[in-house]
Amino acid sequence: MNVEEDLVSALKYFGLEGDDAKIYLGLLRTGEVTVGSLSAKLDVDRGKTYRALNKLRNFGLITTTLSNPTICKAIDPQEALQSIIQKKQDEIVTMEKLSRRLITSLDELKRPSPATEVSSFSIIQGRSNIYSRIGKVITEAEDVVYIVTTVEDIMRMYHTAIPEKIKESIKKGRQIRIVTEIENKQAIQLVNRLGASEIRFGKLPSRGRIVGEKDKQIIMSGSMKGSMDLNDDTDSIIHTNSVEIVNNIFSLCSHLWKKSKPLELAYQST
Repeated sequence: MNVEEDLVSALKYFGLEGDDAKIYLGLLRTGEVTVGSLSAKLDVDRGKTYRALNKLRNFGLITTTLSNPTICKAIDPQEALQSIIQKKQDEIVTMEKLSRRLITSLDELKRPSPATEVSSFSIIQGRSNIYSRIGKVITEAEDVVYIVTTVEDIMRMYHTAIPEKIKESIKKGRQIRIVTEIENKQAIQLVNRLGASEIRFGKLPSRGRIVGEKDKQIIMSGSMKGSMDLNDDTDSIIHTNSVEIVNNIFSLCSHLWKKSKPLELAYQST
């Protein structure tokens, strides 16, 4: 993935899709410019350009004049992105306040059901949803959690809420153990930034990921793409609380942990 693609991918998290991101990046490069000139330079249909500009203006990423022709200008990136973050934080506060009333009302609609221990099995699609579920597993942990995955996957996790959830879990006395493959000292340093209780390096059984806690739940996936795109919708996982499956896979994680090198030895061998 080149720099342009990486920026477009990252801007998706701020609500910018395709032409929106392309036009914002174009405005940053060109400075003040008319809509017609911008459309021509970026080879984007004028109608699409106007629609994207309206969205960017509503997001607080650009300003436009009332003159004819209309002149557009990109807002400073730090100010612009911080404005979107603040808006999201305000929305979360609103959702939290509404949820207190909604939960009570929605609970009244629930049909009573007998309490039975039934194993659940679900497939979760899309990296943002996957990392959210991994974070939930870490948050709910009561004992040791293994994260067995590739260096690329750990690097992507670093750009999510997972490091904060690991930190909170460790404060509660939980253990978060990472097992990954060894590549070089730079990779070791990047993995170390995730803040796990312990890290070991060894040979992985596949290019997939396993995250789980004994007797509780397991997340598994097949081979993953190495791209850093946090919005990849092709990535998927299986999530289950089936005790038999969970403990079999947890035993595999424990075996991999024992066979892997501690962080200090990994440094010595690179």
